[in-house]
Amino acid sequence: MLKIQFQELITFWKLHFLLKQVVGCVDSRVNKWMEMQKMYTKSKDAEENNLAFASCTSQHVVDPMVGHKNDFEMMQDQLARGASGLEVVSIVGMGGIGKTTLANKIYNDSFIMSHFDVRAKATVSQEHCATSISIAKASKRQGRFLVVIDDIWTRKAWDDIKLCFPDCNNGSRILMTTRNVEVAEYASSGIPPFQMCLMNFDESWSSLYEKVFVVRDSFPPEFEQLGKLIALKFGGLPLAIVATAGVLSKSGKTLNVWRSVAENVSLAVSTDLEVQCMTVLALSYHHLPRHLKLCFLYFAIFPEDEVIFVDKLMEL
Repeated sequence: MLKIQFQELITFWKLHFLLKQVVGCVDSRVNKWMEMQKMYTKSKDAEENNLAFASCTSQHVVDPMVGHKNDFEMMQDQLARGASGLEVVSIVGMGGIGKTTLANKIYNDSFIMSHFDVRAKATVSQEHCATSISIAKASKRQGRFLVVIDDIWTRKAWDDIKLCFPDCNNGSRILMTTRNVEVAEYASSGIPPFQMCLMNFDESWSSLYEKVFVVRDSFPPEFEQLGKLIALKFGGLPLAIVATAGVLSKSGKTLNVWRSVAENVSLAVSTDLEVQCMTVLALSYHHLPRHLKLCFLYFAIFPEDEVIFVDKLMEL
């Protein structure tokens, strides 16, 4: 039994080392690719005005958890305190509301890192992966563990996973994200699932404003009415704000572009927010340069949540 456990542990650390090398390689290649893209896609618009629009850099891709500071503190408290037995803490919410962003922020928090001896993450999704589950299982062997299980869709997926985590009575925790409140309640250890809320209008408008404009006082009055209309139609969905801000920051230098965005967003107002989110993502796609559209379409070949290596993508 000890031999099996030791072999599992060695496998886990080997995989951890390989993943670290791959991430470093990908980061290097992506940085070079972004530099080439920046040179290739310089604006050809001679009439471009001097508005201080934000550049579409990585700092604008990651949502800064606007409106969720209290959520973070509550989740942090639930994970670090409470009973010594194994507990499941669930984050529930629709797609694009920020469940994974919140879970990752908690996972990488310095206090959480110091509180747990071992941390591991696994994305389950609609087709849960036994390999990811085995990684998480191996990680629990060294003491108090925190395992983040992202995007569980069904009770069956949870039934398959939970057997990997016997209660060691050492304060270990499982942090789970799901869109289905019934799945969250089913997996719960008696702790009510944490329901993520949409942002209010002021938070939506402030987030859009900060992502599109670098300088706080550079926002022209004639853009304000359209900007607030767009923010209102988001319905408080963070992913919609991030995606649309990317469009506006790169090509939204005229009122006509802002009007076009407002009209496209309005197509989804009468439907549910998840449909609206897909409409906004489609809007982002349509504003990509042609060569990036062709590259983006290749992603449809890969299964959901699969790690995509740059070399493999470039060979297609």
